[in-house]
Amino acid sequence: MKLLVYISLLFPLCIWGQNKVRLDESFDPTSLNDWSNSRAQIEQIKSLKSFYAELGAQIDTVDLIEYASFVFRVQLGSTDDYDAAIEFEERASNTFDEEIVVQFDSPYYKIRVGKMNNREDAQRLQEIAMQHGFRRAWVIRTENTPEKEK
Repeated sequence: MKLLVYISLLFPLCIWGQNKVRLDESFDPTSLNDWSNSRAQIEQIKSLKSFYAELGAQIDTVDLIEYASFVFRVQLGSTDDYDAAIEFEERASNTFDEEIVVQFDSPYYKIRVGKMNNREDAQRLQEIAMQHGFRRAWVIRTENTPEKEK
């Protein structure tokens, strides 16, 4: 019984869909009279194309600064107190002409000096640090991150 109902509903739909649909082709796009606007836009696009072509012909100069992926520093000390870290940094900046970096690795502030490409130079700086009273100074190999140090 259900099959007869489905067939009786689908059969008229299949027959009804057999008629061809006729499209109205009487519309003429040239009757819009917008060619002047389109022409202006086309000219603008052409001028932009030539402008960008000239830009592409220019030589782009970029300064590449190569740096090692790691450097050696002398860690003077570490503390979990921010004020003590700032005092430590001031003391180090009064002692050394080298670059001083305070790095925060939770929960410690690490005060480091120098930026050497080899361990021997860093060990010499460590000896100088020990002579100036930084008894716990030690050489550390760390990642070179110049973009973070600016």
